[in-house]
Amino acid sequence: MEKAQVELKLVSHNDDIFAGRHYPKPFAFNHEVAEVFDDMVQRSIPLYRDVTRFTADWVLHFYQVGTAVIDIGCSTGTTTHHIAHRLEQSAHFLAIDSSQAMIDRAHDKLSDLPARHSLNLLCSDVMAVALPKSSAVVINYTLQFLPVSQRKLLLQRIWESLVPGGILMISEKVRLNSPSFQELGTRLYEQFKEKQGYSRTEIEKKKEALENVLIPFTEDEHRHLLKESGFMNVESLMKWNNFTTLVAMKGY
Repeated sequence: MEKAQVELKLVSHNDDIFAGRHYPKPFAFNHEVAEVFDDMVQRSIPLYRDVTRFTADWVLHFYQVGTAVIDIGCSTGTTTHHIAHRLEQSAHFLAIDSSQAMIDRAHDKLSDLPARHSLNLLCSDVMAVALPKSSAVVINYTLQFLPVSQRKLLLQRIWESLVPGGILMISEKVRLNSPSFQELGTRLYEQFKEKQGYSRTEIEKKKEALENVLIPFTEDEHRHLLKESGFMNVESLMKWNNFTTLVAMKGY
C-alpha cells in the first residue's frame, strides 16, 4: 500500500532572473536557472503540482516489479522524488538530464530516497543513454526542447525499453490548431503568469529567450508521433489551455 499525503519537494530561490538587464538568452538550463527552477515551474506551468501528483498516480498503478522507472529531463528531481516516496515496492530509478546544474540540484533533493530503491542519476544527452527495461517512463516538459528531428527516434527508443503493458507519461506545452485559438490561448497563458507575480517585462523577456529553443507541437502531432513510434493506446489525461498531459501504452 502506498504512503498517503506525500508532499512535493520543491525548494529553490525565487525566480527573478528575467527581472534584470542580464538573463539567459537563448534560454538554457544553466546554474542560474537551476537555482530558481522549482519556483519557476510552479509559477510558469499551469497545474504543475497536479500534473506531478497525477503522473505518480499512473506510474504507481502500472509499475511492474523488476523493471525500472525512467524520468527523462528530470530537472531538479521533483517527479522522481515524489514517485519514489509513494512507491512501496522496491524499484530502480533512472533520472536523466543534460544539464549538470540540474543534476546537482537533483542530487541534493534525492539524497533522502527510501533505501528500498536504487537510483542512477545521470547527466547526459538522453540519445546517448542505453535505456533499461522499464514499465513506466516520464518525459514531462522535455520533448519540446529536443530537436524536432530527434523526437520520433527518442519515442521509439522509449517504446523499445518498455515491457508490454508499460506506459509513457508525457506533458508538454502545445500549439492549438486554430490560429485564433492559439492567439487567445497565448494571451490567457500570459495572464496566468501575471497572476503568479511575473511582470509584463519578465514575460516578454522569457518569451524572447525561448524563441527557437522551445518548439511546441500540436496535441494531434504528438498523438500521431506516438502512434508512429509503436504506442497503441494514447489518451489525454489533463489539459489546461495550451498545456496537456498524455499517457501512451505499449501493447501486450
